[in-house]
Amino acid sequence: MTTQFVENLINEKMIINENEIVFTFYELRVKHNLSEEQVDEFLALCKTRLENLDYKVYFTGAKFTYQNANRTVQDNEFMIAIREQF
Repeated sequence: MTTQFVENLINEKMIINENEIVFTFYELRVKHNLSEEQVDEFLALCKTRLENLDYKVYFTGAKFTYQNANRTVQDNEFMIAIREQF
């Protein structure tokens, strides 16, 4: 697990939607073939990076409000990051 790998995945997600970034079970465990330990490391590095970019980070089961809608991070989603609007 390298910081470059984390940066590349974050940048790919930001191109698609810079306001909401979602990392799913399928994407990390199946598509990128990461072990549970690697997923934990990835999420920790990703959390730090995204918080430094002014994102609020939520993990599986967390409840939050986004665009006037109550949302919950689903069981198949490891993490959702929402860019704070000022």
